[in-house]
Amino acid sequence: MLLGGNEYYQLNLKGESFRIMAGFGGGLSTEDLCGAISGGVAVIGILLTEKEGYDKGRIKEATKDFIQSFQKELTSTNCKEIKESFREEQRKCTPVVERGANILEETLKKYHTDKDFTD
Repeated sequence: MLLGGNEYYQLNLKGESFRIMAGFGGGLSTEDLCGAISGGVAVIGILLTEKEGYDKGRIKEATKDFIQSFQKELTSTNCKEIKESFREEQRKCTPVVERGANILEETLKKYHTDKDFTD
């Protein structure tokens, strides 16, 4: 999600930035919280946080909205449960990430200002 968000939203993150997220895949390596959620929350933080500080209320609401929408569409936030229903043999978790990206896009449309995308 962060890699796709970097490209789609032109975040200009460098390669080493993605190492931060290495342990979040596979449900935090324990099949718990889906990595697509973790990556989506990272994108929300990057896009909605100002350089000098941030609006905790807006970040909190956008994050909550994203996670609730993700859970509603994919029936869970748990990696293991989501994989059982949505993971494909050939495409692995790509269908989950694609759906998560669509949910992220809808969430960001609700919470962004023009300033967020022009910094």
